[in-house]
Amino acid sequence: MQTTTPFDRPGTATMHRLPSIRDRRIDNNAIIPSSDGEEVKMATLLVRGIDESLVQRLRERAVANGRSAEAEHRAILAQALGGTRRRSFAEVLASIPDVGQDSDFERIQNPGEAPRVFD
Repeated sequence: MQTTTPFDRPGTATMHRLPSIRDRRIDNNAIIPSSDGEEVKMATLLVRGIDESLVQRLRERAVANGRSAEAEHRAILAQALGGTRRRSFAEVLASIPDVGQDSDFERIQNPGEAPRVFD
C-alpha cells in the first residue's frame, strides 16, 4: 500500500506503509524443545502502562541478580504464580511441622520384645 505525506511533491517518491501491529498475524506462542527432548510451549506477554519507577526497580533488581530485565520478569512471575520449580530437600525438611520431643523418636536399645503400643 502506498501513501503520500504532506511533504510529497509531484515527481517525488512515495512511501510504502509498513503493516501495523493490528495488520499482522502474530503467533504469540512458540514451541521450544527442552533438554529432555520434550516440547515446551512458550507464550509471549506484553504488558503496557507500567509506571517508569516500577520499570527502573525491575532493571535494578535484574542487575543485582545478574539477569536481563526480561529474565528477571520471568523469575518474578514464576515465583509469584507458583512456578513448577521443585523444592529443595532443605525446603522440604524445613516445612515439616515441629511435633513431639526428640525422646519420642529415640530407639529402644532393649533386644527383647517391643512394647505393645496399640493395645
